[in-house]
Amino acid sequence: MSAIDPFLKNFRLQIFTLIVLVSVGTLATLYFGVPWTEARERQRLNAEIDEVLALQGETINGIFDKFRLLTGIVARQPNVAMVFRTNNQKLKQSTAQRLVVQFAGLSGAANVQFAHPDGTVLAQSTNQGFAPQIIDERLIRAGAEGRLGRATLLTSNGSSAYGFSHGVTWNDEVIGIVVVYVDLLELGDAWGLLSEPIFVTNRLGQKIVGNQLAGSLPAQILRTYPQTSEMVTVVGADNEIKFLARSEYLHLLDWHLNVLEDYAPVAVAKEQSILIIMLSAIVVGGMIFVLLQRRHLGVIRLAAEQATARELEQRVRERTKELRNEYDERILAEAALRQAQTELMQSAKLASIGQMSAALSHEYNQPIAAIRAYADNAHAFLDQSREDAAQENLTRISSMTERMAKLSKTLKSFARKPGTSQRDVLVAGLLKESMTLVEPHAKDKKVQVLASEVDPELSVRGGSLRLSQVLVNLLSNAIDAAAESKDQLVKLTVSDDDTNVVFAVEDSGVGVSEKDRETIFDPFVTQKEVGEGLGLGLSIAYNIVHDFGGEIELGASKLGGAAFYVKLPHAKKDKPK
Repeated sequence: MSAIDPFLKNFRLQIFTLIVLVSVGTLATLYFGVPWTEARERQRLNAEIDEVLALQGETINGIFDKFRLLTGIVARQPNVAMVFRTNNQKLKQSTAQRLVVQFAGLSGAANVQFAHPDGTVLAQSTNQGFAPQIIDERLIRAGAEGRLGRATLLTSNGSSAYGFSHGVTWNDEVIGIVVVYVDLLELGDAWGLLSEPIFVTNRLGQKIVGNQLAGSLPAQILRTYPQTSEMVTVVGADNEIKFLARSEYLHLLDWHLNVLEDYAPVAVAKEQSILIIMLSAIVVGGMIFVLLQRRHLGVIRLAAEQATARELEQRVRERTKELRNEYDERILAEAALRQAQTELMQSAKLASIGQMSAALSHEYNQPIAAIRAYADNAHAFLDQSREDAAQENLTRISSMTERMAKLSKTLKSFARKPGTSQRDVLVAGLLKESMTLVEPHAKDKKVQVLASEVDPELSVRGGSLRLSQVLVNLLSNAIDAAAESKDQLVKLTVSDDDTNVVFAVEDSGVGVSEKDRETIFDPFVTQKEVGEGLGLGLSIAYNIVHDFGGEIELGASKLGGAAFYVKLPHAKKDKPK
């Protein structure tokens, strides 16, 4: 009580002190708080601008990607190339007109044009809107150079479009150009529901397209803004509006995407901040005034309140301790769970490594044992002065080492990055090598493997080692499946047409169930017993075939089991075999 009594002796001095403290506190809060509130609200507006720019940038890419891909796809269509190679001008014109109308109708493009390499238009899907008779030089040059052309196109009447072009080639020569136009009004429609002005400008600062809000702004406001936010004031007839403006550069399109965010929320937040501070000062001052008046009653209640506060604090400490213990227990449980997951993953890795090691051991032990036997025989033949027989055994040893070297290269290709090397591969040599590799396995399983005769000059585009790996994997699986069947037969046939060579591997086994068909090419999926395979063979074969631009499919065999069809492109005729 003695510490409080001096303040109770002079009530007027206390009120004066209260007014001074509240005034100083209010001014200090206004000095620091209002700029902080303005900066925070401005930061929020910048974040909204960033979000709008990112989202609308993706919207632009989403609209344009379809037409960008369409241009290249149309230019690569065989029937499009045939149009430009046709000598009959009437047929050429009618066919071209039919195709451009068809492509435009399917894609929704504003216009699709077929043009000669000099830029003159052969046919176009529409004569309305953006339909120039001479194509923009940038689009012609890009198409003639065999790359995708891009250009923003403006007309004197204010319409705008974006053009994509791609050359139509035949025997590495550009014989025509496909141009697809995107009506940029689609962007304005896509931005119709936005609550802020948004528009696109080119490198000259000219407006290309924008939403309706941007169209209502003065022309001098529709310019390219910096990539850091900038204050802009629009003066109207009765008032002025402030915006926070910023742009984002779209590199591929050579555009600037500009957004103007209304600055009014910042001013409102600033006014509200001042009002709140003032009201808070009044409330705090009034409360303190009431407290001073009732101080003598508060002193009486102080002891009881302090006791209650201590009790509440004790409860808070106890509850905090319980929560901390519970938190520590959960952290320990989470750590234990992660450790268990790590151990399970490691166990799975060790199991896979063990299976692969067993497979490698089996593949290498057989030729090593044969090499040792041939070496012992060679010593015996040399002791008997039978040099021809010893030479034959040494030749067989050399063949075995070559076989082991090929096996090592095959295993190395298991981890090789796809698509690293391609060349023309003779099918006859590929079949011979694959049959040699699976012959011991077939004899061990007592399965007959029949291979069809092929043209010695027939070749495919790929890599001999990895294509051999594909056939060996398919033949090995077929041998394993046929071993349990009555006929014990596997067939390897080769057929070809003008574009592809098809390898068919069929077996007389039980086939593949409908349930397993969906996952047959997935890694670690196998129909073999545990320990007899890792389930990687078909997955590897699938990746290799697609690496070379081919396809692999599963079907039913006439022998009663499964049939795998590998389709690979022909080697180019003008390249050496």
